[in-house]
Formats: sequence, C-alpha cells, structure tokens
Amino acid sequence: MKRSAAFALLAALVLSAVEGCATPAPASLPTYTPLPTYTPYPTYTPPRATSAPTAAAKTTRLPAPAASAAQCLAWKDAAAHLGETTCVRGTVYSTNKSGGAFFIDFDNTRASFYGVSFKYTFGDLRGKCVEISGKISPYNGRPQIIIDNKEQVKECVE
Repeated sequence: MKRSAAFALLAALVLSAVEGCATPAPASLPTYTPLPTYTPYPTYTPPRATSAPTAAAKTTRLPAPAASAAQCLAWKDAAAHLGETTCVRGTVYSTNKSGGAFFIDFDNTRASFYGVSFKYTFGDLRGKCVEISGKISPYNGRPQIIIDNKEQVKECVE
C-alpha cells in the first residue's frame, strides 16, 4: 500500500505541474520598416500650369522689341549676377526641345547662360539677337532664366 500511495502522490504532483503550465504565447516577431527612398541629386519640377496650353500658345512668335541695350547684361556676364532679376542679351547659338523643356543656348558649351521654358517653344532663333528677362538662377552650375511668360523673350533693339 505504501507503493500505491507513493505512486498516487507522484501522479498528483505530475498532474498539478502539467495543469499549472499553460502553453506559452508565441513571441512577437519584429516588424520590417523599409528605409525612405533616396534621390542622389536635386531634381527640378516645373510649376504646373492651371490649364493646358493650346497648340497656338505652345509655339509663339517673339513680341516687338521694347528694351534698350543699356538695360540688359551680356550673356557672358550673367553668372556674376545670380539672384538678380534683370535682362540678358545675346545672339542665339542654338535652340532645342528636350522632353518638356525648350532651351535657348547662347554658345555651344554646357557651362554658359541659357534660357529654359517648360510652357512655350519659340521658332528658330539661331543667329538672332534676343533679350531674356527674369531672375537669373543657378542650375547644375549654369546660370539660367526660367521663361514662364512669352513676354520675357524679345528681339534685341539695336
């Protein structure tokens, strides 16, 4: 009888130990949060037009001359006047359209002053003297004027 009592006591201890142990809750795993994206260089997004320009508004003719040569800077001097709102004058070397931008270049290097428009294109200006008015700002080390209004580009007054 001692043996059966000891066995019963041992069985009771085992059962109480098993009943007292609940199945442990699974540990929560850490969540993965992706890193933000990185743009290695600054990008320029042109301002959005409130309405889509018509085909007639996209290709424009130059307005009549209005400014005098004394009021405009030579295009070679534009880099010295960054941040100023003024007029820059010179003979156009070339024009080209790339994507949504129309460029007016005054020489064949990619380091000199240029005008850029995201709204308008102008006819063939090669060899013509033009004046571009606006704020001279730097972009990738080059001075530029962003042309937001077709009145900013005029033929030179000789």
